[in-house]
Amino acid sequence: MSGATSSREVSSPSHKNGELQGLRASYRLDGKNFLKWSQFVRTYLKGKGCLVHLLENGPSMEDPTFAAWDEKDSMIMSWLWDSMEATISDTCMFLNTAKDIWDSINRTYSKANDAAQVYEIKIKTAAKKQGSRGITEYAALLQNLWQELDHYRVFKMKCAEDAILLKNFIEKDRVYDFLAGLNPEFDQVRVQILGRKDTPSLEETISIVRAEES
Repeated sequence: MSGATSSREVSSPSHKNGELQGLRASYRLDGKNFLKWSQFVRTYLKGKGCLVHLLENGPSMEDPTFAAWDEKDSMIMSWLWDSMEATISDTCMFLNTAKDIWDSINRTYSKANDAAQVYEIKIKTAAKKQGSRGITEYAALLQNLWQELDHYRVFKMKCAEDAILLKNFIEKDRVYDFLAGLNPEFDQVRVQILGRKDTPSLEETISIVRAEES
């Protein structure tokens, strides 16, 4: 029984390596897409039970579990390198653990050039129009941009009342962004929404417009 268990433990990292290699290019880090890349990495490794390799240091070399841990960590290091553009992976090629790589990339690209990132996302949002897209697809594109914006633009409020006011202001602003990009066929429902005494929530606005979609 112990022999069979040992065999499975040894073969498991190779099996997982194959799975990771097959997905490594899904969100290749190019320096501008850190948010999506890091989210993909965390989610995928969490699903494989390997997220701890990015968050905690491994056992000491004297620990009997070190060899198995080191083998799996090396697999994750290889995948991390392969998920980056060569110019980025070269900067962390000689680091010792997956955590070292993860920490280095986070220091370099997380929250890096916030002003430039916020400006770029705001430009994309303002230029986003419905066009040939359905309402659901159009709304999803805007919501993805807003999620990125929220990552880079963090407000620290001094009291709960101010936080609520800011949240409502941002949501109303996003309702306007959504309505502004709609096709002319939605002019009537757009006027109806803007004519309300209380601006509906973003979710309600999307639902109202979707109901008018032919």
